[in-house]
Amino acid sequence: MKNYLSSTQMILRMFAADLLVFSSILSAVWCQPVMKVSVPKTLSSTSGSCLLIPCLFNISKEREHILDSSPEVTWRQGSLWSLYDKPDFISVRRQKEPVIEVVGDLRKKNCTSVMRNLSSQHSDRYFFRIQSKNFTMTDTKAVRINVSDSLAEPNVTVPVLREGEKVNMTCTAPAPCPSHPPNIKWDPALGGDISQRTQMNADGTQSVSAILNFVPSFHHHELKVNCVSIHPLHREDKPLLSHKTVILSVEYPPKKTWISLTGLVWLGNNMTLTCQSNANPPAVHRWFMKRAGVEEELGVSHVLSFTAAHENTGEYICEAQNPYGAMNSTNLQITVPGISFTAFLSILAVLLLLVFALLILMIYRRYKEPIRSETSQDQNIYANVSASAVKSRQLQSKKTYTINPVYGLKQNLPDESIYANYSSEK
Repeated sequence: MKNYLSSTQMILRMFAADLLVFSSILSAVWCQPVMKVSVPKTLSSTSGSCLLIPCLFNISKEREHILDSSPEVTWRQGSLWSLYDKPDFISVRRQKEPVIEVVGDLRKKNCTSVMRNLSSQHSDRYFFRIQSKNFTMTDTKAVRINVSDSLAEPNVTVPVLREGEKVNMTCTAPAPCPSHPPNIKWDPALGGDISQRTQMNADGTQSVSAILNFVPSFHHHELKVNCVSIHPLHREDKPLLSHKTVILSVEYPPKKTWISLTGLVWLGNNMTLTCQSNANPPAVHRWFMKRAGVEEELGVSHVLSFTAAHENTGEYICEAQNPYGAMNSTNLQITVPGISFTAFLSILAVLLLLVFALLILMIYRRYKEPIRSETSQDQNIYANVSASAVKSRQLQSKKTYTINPVYGLKQNLPDESIYANYSSEK
């Protein structure tokens, strides 16, 4: 029961104290403020880095004397309510509080401060408080501080790029920690000069810009260029990088103009001429036809279509023009034959048939002659064989026989007749 009463009393005391603070705030709104602080609404930084808080204040003349007594200046984190002054919250708050140092001259009413060793736990609202022996005042206007582990991409400003005209491209990144400003680079550098500068913004914060001075060329058109911001940190981690990529758009006169032809050049065929050019902004195309030394304008169009006739024979020219210049294409000679493509195909088909028939006839005659010669040769061979056979039979019929008293009747062979003759001579 006692514990219940004590807790109830504590809540009532806290409510009374908060009501007192709230009434003081209302009185400050309706009455002339004793102190007014000017700070940015929002500031951002990175874990492991620091943060500069631009701060200026005004104090009533009755209280200006406290500035000569070296008053204590702090930044109250979280809320104005007195709940944060209770012992239970002091230890937790101190663990979260960053290291804050006032670098401004209080006697000149400059309360600019630097927060160091930041982490994501330090993201919160902060209220400026000034305190002396007989005076304590906390401003009701807070600055919202965001601490992130990553970096926002830099801001790139690209002017209108025209070929041959020197320009400046600017890449800007915030410098929340003046003692460790970012290093900004352009990649590629486009053959230009890069300079860096630090500037003060309207709210008192600082930023660093890298200015690329170069002369654009049509080769730079649609080229990707990166702005890289390198942020050093107090901790031993590697530097954080952020970048932004832009695609350049360079304006230049026509650099190349040519004509492409679609369709066969035959009498009665549909033909299409297309004019193409390399220019930015895109060029306007104008057509001309030159025939018998006379040039005639055909019209303004990207595409020129017509049905081929004899009067379409001539030289065709395309002119590409934009606000920065003009360029003509190479002349395209078109000669329309006096015959249509269908008639040409018919004549070609007849000629092919005649050639094919002649070829068949030649092949037939070439293969027929060897067969005849082979037949006559076989007949001659057969005749010769037959004559030899007849002659052989005739020789056999002329054979003579002799009577040998010893052996009887024998056929006179050539050798035997020679031998018989030889015996008779003996």
